[in-house]
Amino acid sequence: MWEHVTTHIQAAEKFLDTPEIPWKSLITSLLWIVYLFETYVSWRQYRLYSLTTPPKALMAHVSHEDFVKSQRYGRDKARFAFVSDAVAHMVNLASVTYNLSAHIWVWSGYVLDWMKVAHSEKALSGANLVLGLMLQMPVGFILGAYRNFVIEERHGFNKQTWSMYCMDHVKQCLLSVILGVPIMALIVSVIRWAGDAFVVYTVLLFTALILFGTIIYPTLIQPLFNKLTPLKEGMLRDRVTALASSLKFPLKHLYVIDGSKRSSHSNAYFYGVIPGGSKHIVIFDTLIEQSTTAEIEAVLAHELGHWVYAHPSKLLIISLSHIAVTLSLFTLFINNASLFRAFGFGQDRQAIAYVTYLPVAVGFELFNLVLHPIDALVQFGMHAVTRQMEYSADRYVFLELFGTPVNANRISLSFSPLRQICCATTPPRQDFGRTGGTVPLACTRRGCRAQDGAECHRHGLDQPYVECARTPHAVDRAW
Repeated sequence: MWEHVTTHIQAAEKFLDTPEIPWKSLITSLLWIVYLFETYVSWRQYRLYSLTTPPKALMAHVSHEDFVKSQRYGRDKARFAFVSDAVAHMVNLASVTYNLSAHIWVWSGYVLDWMKVAHSEKALSGANLVLGLMLQMPVGFILGAYRNFVIEERHGFNKQTWSMYCMDHVKQCLLSVILGVPIMALIVSVIRWAGDAFVVYTVLLFTALILFGTIIYPTLIQPLFNKLTPLKEGMLRDRVTALASSLKFPLKHLYVIDGSKRSSHSNAYFYGVIPGGSKHIVIFDTLIEQSTTAEIEAVLAHELGHWVYAHPSKLLIISLSHIAVTLSLFTLFINNASLFRAFGFGQDRQAIAYVTYLPVAVGFELFNLVLHPIDALVQFGMHAVTRQMEYSADRYVFLELFGTPVNANRISLSFSPLRQICCATTPPRQDFGRTGGTVPLACTRRGCRAQDGAECHRHGLDQPYVECARTPHAVDRAW
């Protein structure tokens, strides 16, 4: 059976490695198809930002003023996306038209000559990576500056200074070089060493790199940009700890991050994807400043809902599966001489880049251009998957905190629905034979505390529910 598969693979390789295939014209057409498709999808979304009234599901929870502000912000971001996507498309077209990959490979040789370094494939691949980053840096810097200092500033979110922005950009570039060059050398080494079996070993390498990244990011990388401090003792810490304990979430540290020095946007997240390993929760200081304790607890319940449903592990498996499929398809192109020749590589002195072997790093670049339409469809599908994960995490908030199911479409981006559900009076329902007789529909499993009532009253809302004298039950998941 394996011999039969190998025969088909060899036949496919031979078919694809023919001068008759107009690779450059084909890839140019594919780039245009993907760009037009993605622009069409973005335009459909942009039209929604012209709505003047919120959807019925949000009408009771979002004021007209907040909705108008949100629409203006959405329109500005969408317009910027049109521009940035067009710039990226033009860069890709220029790269294909002018054989930029071959020129960069030649320049990489000049850099190594200047550094008096031997022209090994690993060294050339590393220099190739650095030069590619340097060419991308000006465009990324300009677009990022416009996003921060024009769009975010216009809507009152930007807190960055120009010096901080420039320093962040320099740090990101240095990290890309410091981490990217050895990783590139390692990938090339593994592929050359493994030969025909490189797919398996490369997937294992990527798995190790991803897990290693989750370890070094919070300890070595994130401190370069933000400061983490332990959350102070108090009601918030007690509530978060109790929430984690109720879910058997292996919480080790609870941090506050100084997100306010760059933006007034707020967020919270946890990190630690290794199964069974300890986890850390990080809360933005802006979230603490802008929200009540109950609201913060709801946000964290959403994040922990991702953990309960094993979303990080599922996304990791999907990503590794995608890498495995991509590398498997790459086996058809890794030795495709006609593809290399179409973009200026060859074994004759007339080629832009004279090579005695087909560079793995460049081959993967060119292969990605061929795979671009498929990858775009995969990304489109991944957006759908991640949206469903977000909806399920939203539902979990209501199941865990309020003991009632809810349609995810009813959940507003604002916290007002959470306030109302926490504090509103709702008809009782039967307790299905459990202790307590009847239970309010929105009663929390752990019961509403006196502090909750004070917080709710500060927002002019109704009285909170009394303590719920019931224990968690399996049927809770079904409500």
